[in-house]
Amino acid sequence: MSVKYVILFVVIAFLISCSDRKEVSKNVKLEPVVEKLNLENIDFNSPAFEKLKSDTSFGKEYIDFSYNFVQTSLVKRHFNTMGLAIDPSTTEYIRRFSYSYKKAGEHQKAMQLLQLSLDEEKNTNLLLDHLDYVAWNYLYFYRDYPNTIKTVDQILELSNNDLGASCHGEICLVLKGQALYRMKKYEEAIQVFSTFQAYEKEQGFNPMDNSLLVFYKARCLAELNQYKEAVEYFSHLLKNHPHGEASYQLAKLHFKREDYELVKKHLNEVEQAIANGNTFKEPFIERFDKVFQYQIDDLREKIH
Repeated sequence: MSVKYVILFVVIAFLISCSDRKEVSKNVKLEPVVEKLNLENIDFNSPAFEKLKSDTSFGKEYIDFSYNFVQTSLVKRHFNTMGLAIDPSTTEYIRRFSYSYKKAGEHQKAMQLLQLSLDEEKNTNLLLDHLDYVAWNYLYFYRDYPNTIKTVDQILELSNNDLGASCHGEICLVLKGQALYRMKKYEEAIQVFSTFQAYEKEQGFNPMDNSLLVFYKARCLAELNQYKEAVEYFSHLLKNHPHGEASYQLAKLHFKREDYELVKKHLNEVEQAIANGNTFKEPFIERFDKVFQYQIDDLREKIH
């Protein structure tokens, strides 16, 4: 982006900020999406803003500048607001606005904005491209498992049952399986996981390559008291590198069978894994069954 655009943004933002911050006039006709957003009481009647609205390319410049240089600040949202008001018909801008709230941990607002985008796209081929984030968000931030399943099913329907469909970087079927696991529908979860494994095998891939699938399928097997299969799955995760959560789950399984030497062995593995950072770690979410030191301490106390 050229320096002249940066200077223009700063000047226009200053002019708008210095104008009377009154509510948008009822006579100003904005598209429904903009009205729903209640955009920070910017004076849409200001001469500066009217000049901006005459060229929607300015909207893209504002959005791109906010997205690339001022995440997740209020300045970003201010620029995003103006970009949206200049060109409210571009739903990509709404999703970027949503993303700024997501990165700041304000997930309810993020989903509200995202839903506005999806509502506008419900009759377009863009819908499929953005449902993936919705499913991912429902699972990890909202812990809304029924809607996670519903959204993944919608993705599969729209994609002609693409079993390899990705949801924000993760396999959609694995998200659905985790949602079923959290709802304690273990047999259904195993069926979903197995469906993806069969698909992977058909595509020439190792059906045990997806570590999240292997871990949560093992959790389901353990909950169904299928001890041997669960141990095999958890042990698979430890073949090539440490995995704190898998070691902890193995310690729990061996505790149930009163094999306390193996319990101690796996608890030592967990502590080493934690020390070396070999546990579930994500910048924005806490995965289900993430292991913590207090859990290790509690299990140790039970075997003394």
